[in-house]
Amino acid sequence: MIPTTLAAQFYSKLPVIVRNDIEYQVGLRKKRAKATFANLSKFQDILIKKALKSAPLIEDKFRFAETRAGHRKPTGLMGLDHHILMCDSSLEMLCGQLMQKHVGIIDSLQWQDDSESEKRTYLDVLQAAFSLIRESLGDVCIVAPSLKKKFDSDQEAEREIEIAIRRCICPDWMMRKFLFLRAQYIEYAQIAMGRVGKKANQRKYVSAVSFANWKTKQREALDYIEAMAVMNVETGEVFNLDEVIKRTTANPENRRIEMMVRSRGNEERALDLGYEGVFVNWTLPSKYHPNSHKWNGATVKEGHQNLMNQWKRARARLAKCEIDYFGFRVAEPHKDGCSHAHMFLFCPKNQIKALVFHLREVAIEEDRAELGDDISPRFTVKYADPSQGGATAYIAKYISKNINGKHMPETEAEESAYRVRAWASTHRIRQFQAFGSPSVSLWRQLRRADATDTAFDEQLEELRQAADNSRWRLFCELAKNASIEYETDLGKYGETTRRVIGFSWLGEIVETCKAQYALVLKKDVSRLAFDLKKTRSGLSWSTENNCNSGLSEALMTLTGWSYQGVQCLIAPLLRGAKVPIDRYQSVAWKNNRLVTY
Repeated sequence: MIPTTLAAQFYSKLPVIVRNDIEYQVGLRKKRAKATFANLSKFQDILIKKALKSAPLIEDKFRFAETRAGHRKPTGLMGLDHHILMCDSSLEMLCGQLMQKHVGIIDSLQWQDDSESEKRTYLDVLQAAFSLIRESLGDVCIVAPSLKKKFDSDQEAEREIEIAIRRCICPDWMMRKFLFLRAQYIEYAQIAMGRVGKKANQRKYVSAVSFANWKTKQREALDYIEAMAVMNVETGEVFNLDEVIKRTTANPENRRIEMMVRSRGNEERALDLGYEGVFVNWTLPSKYHPNSHKWNGATVKEGHQNLMNQWKRARARLAKCEIDYFGFRVAEPHKDGCSHAHMFLFCPKNQIKALVFHLREVAIEEDRAELGDDISPRFTVKYADPSQGGATAYIAKYISKNINGKHMPETEAEESAYRVRAWASTHRIRQFQAFGSPSVSLWRQLRRADATDTAFDEQLEELRQAADNSRWRLFCELAKNASIEYETDLGKYGETTRRVIGFSWLGEIVETCKAQYALVLKKDVSRLAFDLKKTRSGLSWSTENNCNSGLSEALMTLTGWSYQGVQCLIAPLLRGAKVPIDRYQSVAWKNNRLVTY
C-alpha cells in the first residue's frame, strides 16, 4: 500500500478481497514505464474511492467479508472469513468441526420410545434437528438441502429429512458447497469492482481471476483423465479414459455436432408440419446488469434464476392457451456477465402471433416503466425468412459460440467460447435446453444399440437406423412408443438414484448398458487384472482401496443400503459419534465393531 491520506483513513476498513485487488492493480501499474510515486498514489486513491462503493455490496452478499464493527461470527467454530474460505486445509478443518457439531445436535435430540416422549414423534425430532443444522449452516453462508413443502406421508417426510441430514454431516458435501461459495465470492467481488465488461480495462463475460481458476481446473481435469482408465469389471478389458471421452458428448466438438444435427432435424420437422420459425432475444431489467447505474447488487446466478422463472411463467401461459411449439433455448452472458436467453421456436402459423404475445408480455412485465415505448432492450423477435437462410444457419452461430467457437468468423471465437464456458461453470448455469422433442438420452441409447437388439420389431429397427444415421426428424416421428429405462439404487445419502440401462419399446426392454465398468488408475490396472482372475476363482474383487471395508460391510449388512449409500456414515462413526440410521436405531463404532442402540 502506498501511504496516502485516503488510504490511511479507509484502506484498512475495506474487505480483504478488495484490498488484495487494489494491491494487485497497483502492482501492475508499477511495472509500467515512467511509473512515479505521484501517479501511483493518484491511481491508488481512485481505486479506493471506487472500492468504497463496491465494498458494501460485497459485504451485504457475503457476511463473512464484513469488516464493520458488530459483525457476528458463529460461536464454537473457527468462524468463516476470507482467509479460511480461500484455504483448502482450513475449509477441511471447518467441515470437520461442522460435522461434529451437527452430529452433536442429533445426539442431543435423540428420540426415545418411552412414555415421556410419546407426544414427540420421531418426525418431530428430525424436524427439530434439521432446523438447528440449517441454522448452523446458514451461519457459514451455506444453504441446507431443500425439502418439499408437502409430503404424502410421515414416512416420506422422515426419509427425506434423513437424507438431508446425512448430507449435512458429510464433510465432502460441505466442502463442495464451500468451494462453490468461494467461486461465487471471487467472481461477485470482481464484478462489483468493475473488472467484468466491455471496456479496455475489463474482461468480457467472466473476470480474469475466475477464468484463470477455470483453466486451472481444466488442466487438473486433464491430468486426472490421463491418469485414469476404464475397466470392464467382468472381462478385464481396459480403455484409456481420454479415448472414451473423445467418443462421447463430453467432447465439445461431438456436443456441437449433436446440437447441429438436432437443430437441422427440428427445422426439417417444422417444414413437414408447416410450422414457422421465430427467434427471440430475452434479457433482464437493468437492475440485474452490473454495468447499469440501476444495478441492485444481484448476482449473476440470481439474475439467471429470475430469467428462468420468467420463462417458467411464459410456458405456463402457452400451455394454458394450448399453443404447440418446440425448439431450443440458449443461455448466454452479456459482456458484463448478466445472463440473457436466445430462443429458437417453431410454431403453427395460426398460433405464432399468440406465442410471441405471451412471451413479450412476461418479458416486459417487471419494471415496465423503464422501457417506455421501446421494448427492444428487453425483448426482440425475428421471424424466420427462408430466403435469407434457414433457421439452422442462424442457430449455428450461437451453438458454436457457446461450445468451442468452431466455424466462427471472429478471430477470437475460440477464446470467447472458453470464456462463456467458464462463465457457465462458475455460476452453474445450464447453457442449452431443448423442449417439445423426444429425449436426447433416448437418441443416444438407440445409437448404442445394434441391429440384433432391435431385430424383433421392424419399426423399432427403423427408429434405430434413424438415430444411427443422424436423422433427427425421422427419429422424432417414430419415437412415440419408445422410452428410457432405468434401474434404481440407493445413493451415498440414502437417496434413490437412477442409472440408464437402455430403452423400452411397447413393453419390451432393450438393455444397452449391460457391461459394468469402473474408473481405475492406470498404474493399478495390472494389479486389478490379477485380482479379477481371483474373482473368477470365487474370491472377492473391488476397484476400491478401502481400509474401512469391515465397517462398510457391517453397515451394509445392518442397513441394507448399497456400498455408496453407507459411505456418508463412516466419517462421523470413526470420530466416535452415535449416528441414527432410522427412527428406531442408532449406531456407533466401538472396539472395531458396530454397536446398535
